[in-house]
Amino acid sequence: MPDNDFDGLPGLTGAVTGVAVIDHDGNPNKVIDDDQAFDVTVDWTVSPPVTAVLLDGTWTVRAYVESMGPGPEKAIGTVNVPANGGTNYAAKITVPVGTLPSDVAPDSGVYKLVVVITYRNRFGRLTEIAAFSEGSMFLLREP
Repeated sequence: MPDNDFDGLPGLTGAVTGVAVIDHDGNPNKVIDDDQAFDVTVDWTVSPPVTAVLLDGTWTVRAYVESMGPGPEKAIGTVNVPANGGTNYAAKITVPVGTLPSDVAPDSGVYKLVVVITYRNRFGRLTEIAAFSEGSMFLLREP
């Protein structure tokens, strides 16, 4: 297993095992057309199973981008995933057209992707369990 990406619960280890930008044709891509929605997919694992089985709350996955050059730094989507006591999880965040401005594309249009995974227990209380992972950089282009 890769280095522990999670913090906050002794005895729990985990890793963000995949972060990808998926364009409108369903393929991973690093060049995205600004007139099409795209997805950010995130996969992660938690272990050991005897600790993971205690997780019965909700994972929240947030995606952020930072412009490399002119452009915004902003949240681009959030999704909740029920914790089911398992060790493997996946999330998909759909980023609608217009979330990122297209008018910066001639100047830059290059973004760095970061995802944050947090955990709320079954009572809705935010815990100290959190993971952070950088995704790839991608280009938002005007077709």
